[in-house]
Amino acid sequence: MNRFDTYIAEYLYDNKEVVLEKIGIIKTSAASTQDARPFIQFTHDRKATNSEGLVNYIAEKAGKNKNLIASDLESHLAQVREFINIGKSYEIPDIGFIKANKSGSYEFLPYSEVNKPIRISSQSVQGSRRNNSRSIVQLISFIIVIAILSGLGWQAYRFFRNKQTNTAVNPISNNPDTIANINLPDTSKINHDSTSTQLVTHSENDTVNVRYIFERTASGLRARTRIAQLQSFGNNAGYDSFTTNSTKFFDLYILKPTRLADTLTVKDSLAKFFQKDIRIVLEPANQ
Repeated sequence: MNRFDTYIAEYLYDNKEVVLEKIGIIKTSAASTQDARPFIQFTHDRKATNSEGLVNYIAEKAGKNKNLIASDLESHLAQVREFINIGKSYEIPDIGFIKANKSGSYEFLPYSEVNKPIRISSQSVQGSRRNNSRSIVQLISFIIVIAILSGLGWQAYRFFRNKQTNTAVNPISNNPDTIANINLPDTSKINHDSTSTQLVTHSENDTVNVRYIFERTASGLRARTRIAQLQSFGNNAGYDSFTTNSTKFFDLYILKPTRLADTLTVKDSLAKFFQKDIRIVLEPANQ
């Protein structure tokens, strides 16, 4: 059980309400775990954002930087949603469980006096199964991504193969997601005696290296562990770092050679899997 889950439960008891990002709102009448039958209400809300005081509360309890806590909490809740979406239950200590029903909506199952002794007796069994369950979850997630990418890639191939004319070539746009036609510098043709730079023009059927940036975090540990996890699945994943206002941030990405015509399709597919907005960065062809 993650330490954030305990802090979330404590915050709920202290404030009688907690909002979890893209999960929902939990309200209770209980002041502590000693209340025998507390009133608990859960409302599923995919557009919800974390309670305003939750990050400060956890940062104060843990004695850590607020920016790091905000980044780690966002990553933790993203993993929680992935866990729920594959049919598992998310446990909030001494509060209850959140799981997805058959329609895909989240619902809340509170603890009961009948279930408490069963839970206590099964904790040791759950601990022994945790590693196996984690491996199964990772395998299922990887299979889902491969299936989505394969299906969308085949549809895009059939569509563009039947087109009779190509889209006109335009200069590169300032919008990083507008990539139908891109001009990239050809460093092999730079005239060192001139200040001009020749451009290599790409059409929508050209293949370039694309970085699909799916997460930005201030936690170096989060960046390393998440990329190592994706690499263990066979993904070409990596991260870059930069510093802003004395805080170091990390951009996590999937590097994938992609036809320019297919980049937005791949972006949408990855956005659905990661449940996050995807930013696109193109690398020059010689990288």
